[in-house]
Amino acid sequence: MDVHDHLPLAPRDLLILAVLAEGPSHGYGLIKEVEQRSETGVLLDPANLYRVLRRMRELGWILEDEGDASRRRVHRITDRGRAVVGAELARLERLLDQARPALADGSSA
Repeated sequence: MDVHDHLPLAPRDLLILAVLAEGPSHGYGLIKEVEQRSETGVLLDPANLYRVLRRMRELGWILEDEGDASRRRVHRITDRGRAVVGAELARLERLLDQARPALADGSSA
């Protein structure tokens, strides 16, 4: 399956992959980072987060490793996950490029 088949990503999915693209994280760290970065109010409860992470593992976007002695599971992005987030960011950039001229000319409907 082509990475473009999964686009557009939900804002929650994009934010989770973006956090993991910066480095591995455990669930609580993901929840806090996504909430901190979200200007649109993306809130994650643990049950919802772990459902999303399970789906992302099944799709091959992330891997889960046993963590340190605290027994936290650590999640990290895969090359496929990086390709998906990269494709989504490129899609969003194209969309913005198409929308900016209409906003710049100051015309209104």
